[in-house]
Amino acid sequence: MSPSFPASSTLSFRPAWLGPGRAVGQAAGGKGRGARALGAHPSASDSAQAAVAIAGAGSVTSDAMDRLGSRCPLPGSARPSVFICLLILTASLLTYPVLRTLSLQLLSVVTGSYVSGTYSIVFVNCPNEQIARDIARAILDKKLAASVNILPKASSLYYWNGEIEEATEVLLLIKTKTSKIHMLSSYIRLVHPFEIPELFSLPMDQGDVHYLRWLEEGMEQE
Repeated sequence: MSPSFPASSTLSFRPAWLGPGRAVGQAAGGKGRGARALGAHPSASDSAQAAVAIAGAGSVTSDAMDRLGSRCPLPGSARPSVFICLLILTASLLTYPVLRTLSLQLLSVVTGSYVSGTYSIVFVNCPNEQIARDIARAILDKKLAASVNILPKASSLYYWNGEIEEATEVLLLIKTKTSKIHMLSSYIRLVHPFEIPELFSLPMDQGDVHYLRWLEEGMEQE
């Protein structure tokens, strides 16, 4: 059963944020000349109170956001950390060949045996035997290798500019340290007559101990 109210009772309702004040409306038959009808415009004092309440709420919200911002740093503050991580990664990649060579040498000294991959064989093609000899001598003079074999008259078929080409070439087999391959490759590209010379290497898995020691002595700087 729905509750009933006396006809003379006054129903007043007012939002909490307006604060204490006069009744907003009065039921039919009610008394009071100062009572305001439902839907009437608020007075100046009510508007002022509402403005003060809204301003106070905005101030509280601003303070809360400031505290939240101090606890949770902006994403931009993480940029220096990301930059440092990228710098460390780049430095690691650049120094990896050197670190690998040093570790192999240290292991070889400690164990007294050859470590697989310490030396490599580099394959390079040349257009004729004279150019092959010139490149081989220059490599040996610069201590970039200990020995070079020249294999003459190797037939070669390859794609070039979308067509199959055929030529007779001379092949160089260069024995060197794996740690010297980068310098050796740079020098060969500098003096080689081909625009893109055939240049690749294979690591030596095992070999005669005396021969490997001779390779080491042949590349020692005087």
